[in-house]
Amino acid sequence: MTTTVRTCATTACSFNNDHDCSALAITIAGTESHASCGTFVQLDARRPVNADAGSVGACHRLECSYNADLLCTAEGIEVTDTATCATYTVT
Repeated sequence: MTTTVRTCATTACSFNNDHDCSALAITIAGTESHASCGTFVQLDARRPVNADAGSVGACHRLECSYNADLLCTAEGIEVTDTATCATYTVT
């Protein structure tokens, strides 16, 4: 199962193109109280949007109810303007 990045509001990120994530796979990192996109990078370059939506490659938030052996099992995730994973839910 691949979990897609449904929307990304972090417009300062080089992988964000009009709210679409163009990273091949992102990593959810952060802390227990704040799961965030560890792939966020602010550069003067933009990666072009490919045919597929960005996906979650790994999730480091073991306490999240969607985490199964470091993989995200949610149908899709939302990333806020502060690079926060809005789908993150503590078990």
